[in-house]
Amino acid sequence: MGVQLKNPLVVAAGPWARDGASIQRCFDAGAGAVITETVTLEAHNNICPRLYFRDGGTFNTKLYSHLHLEQWEDEVEGVRKGEGKLIFSIWGSSVSELSYLAQKVECLGADAIEVSISAPIGTRNQAIHNHSPHTHDFIQAVVDAVDIPVMVKLSYEAAISPDFTRSIADAGVTAVSAIDALKGLAGVGITGRKARMPTYGGYTGPQIRPVALATTATLKQHTSFQICSVGGIAGYEHVLEFLMLGAQAVQLASVILLQGYGAITDILRDLEAWLAARGIDDYAGIRGCALESLSPFEDISPAPLAAHMTGDCCEPCQICRQGCIYHAISRIEEGSIRIDPEVCTGCGWCVARCPGTKIELRWE
Repeated sequence: MGVQLKNPLVVAAGPWARDGASIQRCFDAGAGAVITETVTLEAHNNICPRLYFRDGGTFNTKLYSHLHLEQWEDEVEGVRKGEGKLIFSIWGSSVSELSYLAQKVECLGADAIEVSISAPIGTRNQAIHNHSPHTHDFIQAVVDAVDIPVMVKLSYEAAISPDFTRSIADAGVTAVSAIDALKGLAGVGITGRKARMPTYGGYTGPQIRPVALATTATLKQHTSFQICSVGGIAGYEHVLEFLMLGAQAVQLASVILLQGYGAITDILRDLEAWLAARGIDDYAGIRGCALESLSPFEDISPAPLAAHMTGDCCEPCQICRQGCIYHAISRIEEGSIRIDPEVCTGCGWCVARCPGTKIELRWE
């Protein structure tokens, strides 16, 4: 990422880092770095409501900071970073505007810049997203304007596009954050026949974590970027997953909305305890270690596996039987099950669904 972090926990750009006081709360909680809410030349009024929650996922309709650039100078002046790093998220509507913003936030004391080009709200980035020459020009303007590291925040679509990632690499970018929120709606109130939100919003939370994990691995396997992963991180285990797939650091976002700033402290404490219990004193010892276990789909050979019970006892839930689309599982006395190895195809669904881990796949 171009900056040395005291720990891999970075607070993502958002309303939890909207001003000096909220940024200070992040640093006080232990964050290795904090990214400001996206700063533009002008202040932008908040719409109400702008935060939504449904089925465990969070939605927001917030794009930019409600503070204009000059106000940010007063906000960050009193922030006590300690060993933490302050990263400014910026966006401008033209090359010259972005270049000016980058120079200004560098003067305000930014340790690095994150260029926000992938927010799923509104239509601000369509021209850039759809035409890589525009991408190159916008990003290179920022890189050339400052002497501090520049990171680009990518949507899922941008992160898996070879043309897009090549374009920003050619512009001089060596670090990216991924993934930005997905475009989502909180649903429809079927009685009132209206959408639960007045416009599309950014969808975040644990449901997007598998997408973020796959994106991290893909970027690490196919690009030379340093990666700051973001998407549904809510515990130290999730941090470890991203690091083991090659991430340099991770960003926390919705977990702060759901659990407060104390979530930063809790995750950091649990992360350090996990490392200490295993005698690991450097994150480099685990970074990328899981990548070698991933193979292209075409390289995976079919294996003659079938499901088997791990013991005689079984929970009487019947989840496996009900979900077996191959009809290999039948019910026997006292609510237990029988698996027919001649019918079982080794799909693994019963293993994944068993709440008591009573089933495993074995070679036939």
